[in-house]
Amino acid sequence: MKTISPADGVLIDLRVSPEFKMLFSRAAEIAGVSLAAFITESARQRAMDLVEQHERIVLNNQARDMFLKVMANQPAHGKALSRAVNRFAVK
Repeated sequence: MKTISPADGVLIDLRVSPEFKMLFSRAAEIAGVSLAAFITESARQRAMDLVEQHERIVLNNQARDMFLKVMANQPAHGKALSRAVNRFAVK
């Protein structure tokens, strides 16, 4: 992944409560990074998690739809399969 330096980036204006700023600043201090780096990385990670979760749900829905379509449009059973079902059916 390409690293973007602050000079290459775009400005995002963000207003937060003084309490949030204190919390974010303290967390950034504990992490040993700047406030901007802490907020940027936290937002990036959350965004990646949400996108991954969304894609997983979408793919699961697509797989379900494909399965249901195949089940609804099954080909007719051949004679050999019908004989095998009759032969091994639990009575």
